[in-house]
Amino acid sequence: MDDLSLTDERLRTALQNLRWINRWLGGYRASRTALAPLLQRHSSLRVLDVGTGGGDYLPQLVRWGHEAHCRVTAVGIDLNPVTVGHGRDWLDTALPAPLRAQAKIEVGDALALPYPNDAFDVGHAALFLHHLYDEEARTLLQELHRVSRHGLLINDLHRHPWAYAGIWTLSRLLSFSPMVQHDGPLSVRRGFQRSDLQALAAEAGLPVPRIRWHWAFRWTLSTLPVA
Repeated sequence: MDDLSLTDERLRTALQNLRWINRWLGGYRASRTALAPLLQRHSSLRVLDVGTGGGDYLPQLVRWGHEAHCRVTAVGIDLNPVTVGHGRDWLDTALPAPLRAQAKIEVGDALALPYPNDAFDVGHAALFLHHLYDEEARTLLQELHRVSRHGLLINDLHRHPWAYAGIWTLSRLLSFSPMVQHDGPLSVRRGFQRSDLQALAAEAGLPVPRIRWHWAFRWTLSTLPVA
């Protein structure tokens, strides 16, 4: 998935598989739980989703806001123009016309965000942090913190042998793409323990975060207000 030269049908199929994983293995639920207090208190929010890939979370963000009577404008950013094209197609399919204008995807570098300070209310990254090495991960957290007025939300994987065995087995039982069969277990191996996230947040100079575990084997790291 990190190979920017990959542009064929393998990429589209892998993105479709990731949507299934996020829906049925708790990815969407983890982010929604952390965002719920803000959605309930605000009439509008601007949310930036970095490393957005196929734009999985953008329709979810818009719909969660709609259900909470909060107008969410969701902007995704990804470095791969081909992936961005797939994401835009997905937005056209996943959102009804009245909500489609509230979501868009742009090509850009999550480690050098092309936005001024506090341009968004919330910065969000799901299944992206584990793709980065230590210095890059710190930079991502700092950039998200810089552009996000209320705080940031990271949603990523718990490094655990059961999570590894689960995604290895499930990706084969469900005949997921070879890319997901390879990258899924590898992503779990590159995931996090609680102490890893605490250390990264401290090194990035973030306010003391709340770190919460969610089924199935997801962490959220949040600096968002809860009251």
